[in-house]
Amino acid sequence: MKSKDQEVFKIMRSVNQATANKVATGKATASKSRINLFDDPRWEDRFDVLIRLTQRTQLIKDLTGTDLRPQRIKAAIDKRLEEMGVEIQRPRGSGQTYTAKGFLYKMSDKYEAAYLLGLHFGANGPGSQAAFDTSLGNALDKRMETYLRYCSDMHERTEDASISFETYIVLIEGIKNHEVPIHTCKDCSTTYCWPVGSYVRHSCPVCAVHQLDVKAAKQKLDAMLNAKKINAAPVRSHLSGGKSGEPT
Repeated sequence: MKSKDQEVFKIMRSVNQATANKVATGKATASKSRINLFDDPRWEDRFDVLIRLTQRTQLIKDLTGTDLRPQRIKAAIDKRLEEMGVEIQRPRGSGQTYTAKGFLYKMSDKYEAAYLLGLHFGANGPGSQAAFDTSLGNALDKRMETYLRYCSDMHERTEDASISFETYIVLIEGIKNHEVPIHTCKDCSTTYCWPVGSYVRHSCPVCAVHQLDVKAAKQKLDAMLNAKKINAAPVRSHLSGGKSGEPT
């Protein structure tokens, strides 16, 4: 894992330690100071982690409950990312929806989503408690922790993750609102989602991906064996021809 990702985990650990004492609502209220963005210094650290996962202003407002104006949020994002040496990639459009046809469309995306859901809802998954937390700060900590765990487990760098932080948040909201169906595989017991935009009949992405791996390996082996048979044919004909053509 790269040093930048290690820095993010270090910040997350300090945030988790700092949030041992809960705030009443945990909202990120704007600071009257020109130096800081928020009244609560713990939100300064959270904000630094969050803007590396998403730069969508409305999503940041929703997750933090902040009363900051959008323009001030954008200016802070640009300034802090520049200081971190992180490229600014301002998202366009209104964002994703869990009812869209292209949401988690590929089977490989559903496969990674199944792993992410396992972390979120599993016995040791911190994200599962986020929906029941009265503090927005604690809830956000748990979701960022869950997402960063998924990234570190499945990808070398956070930027390489197939599922974005925004997709993760939208997915969980869809499940909470009973708009994204959840299924459990009868063969491998994996819990997986099947968005309503996927019109084909649902099937376990974990079984599908691993079965494809087995098929690909078998096809490669068969191809190698067939190649050996083809190469062996001229040798046999040459030997048989040599025997018949030997001087008597």
